Amino acid sequence: MYVKYPPSGNNTQWKTIKYNDSAEFCLRKAGQIIDSAVNAKTGKTYRVKSPCFSLPASDLSAGINETSFIFYLSNGKKRKKTERFYMVSDIVPKQHRIQNYTLIKHDEKAYTQGLIYFNGMLYESTGLKGESSMRILNPQSGEVLKTYLLKDSLFGEGIALYDNEIHMLTWKDNLILRFNAELQKTGQDTYPDEGWGLTTINKHLLASDGSDRLFYLNENTYRADSAIQVFNHRGAVCYLNELEFIDGYIWANVLGKDTIMLINPRSGKVEHEVDVTNCIDRQRYPDAGALNGIAFDDVSQTIYLTGKNWPFMLIWRPLFFEK
Repeated sequence: MYVKYPPSGNNTQWKTIKYNDSAEFCLRKAGQIIDSAVNAKTGKTYRVKSPCFSLPASDLSAGINETSFIFYLSNGKKRKKTERFYMVSDIVPKQHRIQNYTLIKHDEKAYTQGLIYFNGMLYESTGLKGESSMRILNPQSGEVLKTYLLKDSLFGEGIALYDNEIHMLTWKDNLILRFNAELQKTGQDTYPDEGWGLTTINKHLLASDGSDRLFYLNENTYRADSAIQVFNHRGAVCYLNELEFIDGYIWANVLGKDTIMLINPRSGKVEHEVDVTNCIDRQRYPDAGALNGIAFDDVSQTIYLTGKNWPFMLIWRPLFFEK
């Protein structure tokens, strides 16, 4: 038995395959037929009735896959074949740089974890134990108008507006907190996973945990009902952090990079990448941490961007939003 796949690179250990491609497992002897193929790890069965079995790359996970199939032949025999594939997206993301933006001040002591635009105001969450907070900011000046301090034991994370309340994740405290527009705490619930970023898509909460997966949360238990894997033309995209849903895309910053990924929420493919490196001089501002704040005013189609301990916030209206 041999495997045919579209050539894509020179890696002999991992066969690189694109999302829209397929790999064919074929019998060498003429006249032999594969009746069915079974994924030895998942148990998924494929009906074949052909000398070749075609495995869609879309049945693989992004990045590394070590597959093992049991093939049942028409002569009553069976064979097992193990192959390694590296699955990537068939889309090369369009590249964008931030231009024509303005700056407003930002509290350099704010270890920013989340940012949203709501009721004409900016709401910011900050992290670190003993310093975690929820804040209301003036979107014209960046001035902090109101602050709610969390308990010293809590480490604040991402925020999102859901059911007319601001939901705030905590990092490893297994809690999700709720606030009204005046920063009055309205409740809290158990959150079963590690909290990173949070946003809302079509009345559903979507969370990140620092991996390459984004999780749709159950509205009652906050447990993950389903997940999407994020990947680009190089493979899985890990360290997804702050999230915002803008104009049909999930915007996600990648921790440790001044880059924002625009993700198709149906396929998980990265279709655009926004380079933010020209927006902060890290030699001039050595204490400025990771890009980690994305908010969107859908009326003016304006995006607000900042980061952990950044001295300013960007106000930007992307030209590629124009219809």
